[in-house]
This record gives sequence, structure tokens and C-alpha cells, in this order.
Amino acid sequence: FMKRKYGRSVTVKVTGDHALVRFDRGVNRNAIDQDTLLALTQVAQDLALSLEIHTVVLTGAKDIFSAGIDLKDPQKWNDEQAGLLERRDVAQRGARLCRLWEELPQLTIAAIEGAAVGGSVALALACDWRVASQASFLYLPEAKVGLNMGWGAIPRMVNMLGAARTKRAILLAERFGAEQALEWGLLDEVCEPGQAVAVAQSLAKRASESPAAIIRMTKESVNQVANALNRLGIYMDADQALVCRDSVEGVQARAGFLSPGRPKTTSSSSAGSTPKA
Repeated sequence: FMKRKYGRSVTVKVTGDHALVRFDRGVNRNAIDQDTLLALTQVAQDLALSLEIHTVVLTGAKDIFSAGIDLKDPQKWNDEQAGLLERRDVAQRGARLCRLWEELPQLTIAAIEGAAVGGSVALALACDWRVASQASFLYLPEAKVGLNMGWGAIPRMVNMLGAARTKRAILLAERFGAEQALEWGLLDEVCEPGQAVAVAQSLAKRASESPAAIIRMTKESVNQVANALNRLGIYMDADQALVCRDSVEGVQARAGFLSPGRPKTTSSSSAGSTPKA
């Protein structure tokens, strides 16, 4: 039932009871456009139906996980004539994607090479474990450009970091190098550059030595306890995104972030506008 190719940029390679899911557009620092977002959503929906696949590794491009949501994708922004119902549906896609990946019965591991920014960090947080190379970093620039941190990232970060560190990560928009992210609990393992997928698959193989039903029951039990209040914490994500994106303050914040005198970064965010180098 799993296809080898989803959309224009997502591929699935199934080997035995393991699936390697890769999203790689080959352009724009592998920013997630709407085609990729919807394709990853469909992959999760198909994986959820499989009784043969027990472990999943999710990865981006070989040199960069992802620069976040693609802010140049017209499918995301051409909504001037759309009604509120349609605009909310589009705004909810990121949170829906992450929820589906979080709720997969299989054990999921994100393998990160290079930068992981904004929405792509939120997607990685929805996986059970995260492996990153020593040259990787995580970056959440949303607040600096007048946007909310969406896609359900906040409750997941609070579960991992606690409230104070979650506020620091978002409000100060500091880059987390791999070692700091490991120390804080955002990552589960750090490896040599170029080895993230291999290390993630090694962890998946070790986990698959347990009976498949036990893997699924254990994951479900842990998630039910850890994530019991997550939906309550994110139900306003999409509405906050729309308000922040269209607000005067949000427009001003993005203009300041994009000012010629400010150093450029290689990032993008999960819901709004931010520069590209």
C-alpha cells in the first residue's frame, strides 16, 4: 500500500519492517512547500494503516534537514479571496501533520543533518527520538518575526525542556548546536556528520528486537501520559498564526528582521516570513 514517491519531493523506501521517509526538494534549502507538507501528511496516513512496518526514520536533504516552511510558496499565501473556514484549514495543516506523525503506531526517529528550522523542528519533535550530526543546529526564529510558535511545538517542548527553557528557546531565538540540544533533551543522540540516518536506523533495528505489539503498546502508553494535555495547548495554533501573520505588529517585526542592516540567516519559520541568505 505504501508508494515509493509522494508528491514531488517525498520518497519512501521500505526494507523489511522498516521505512525510510525522505523529503528533499533539492531547492530553497529544502524548505517545506505545501506539496511536501501534504505529501508527508499522506505518508503518515498510509503508515498508520500498516501492520508490517514497525519502525520509521524521517529525514530531509543530505546536507540540510529543512529551512522550515517555504515562504515563497504561492499555495500558502494566495488566500485573499478565501473565507475564514478555508484559511483556517490551510493554517492547521502543520499542526495536523505533526499530530499524525506523533500518533503513528510505529517507532519514529528523525535523522537531522545540517540546519533544522522552524516548522521542521516542530516535525522532528513529533517523532519519538531525534538523532543529529555534530554539525547540525536547531533554530526557532518565529518570535523575532512577529509570529507564534505553531505546529504543536510548544507543549512538546515543555514536555522535553520545561517551561523556562521553552520560553528561552522561542523568545531569544537562539541557535541550538547539537551538543546543547542533546544536553537540554531536544536530541537523543549526536553522531558524526553524514551518519544521522545510519545511526537512526541502527537505533530502529535495536528497538525492533522487541515484539512489534510491545513496541506499539509501549509507545501508546507513554504518549497518553506525556501528551494528555497537548491538544488543549495547541487548539488555537492556527488562529494565532492567522492573527500574528496579518497584524500590524507582525508586519513591522518582519520588516525589522529583514532590514538591510541586519545579518541574514539561512532560516525560515513555521508560519510566516523570514529571510533567506
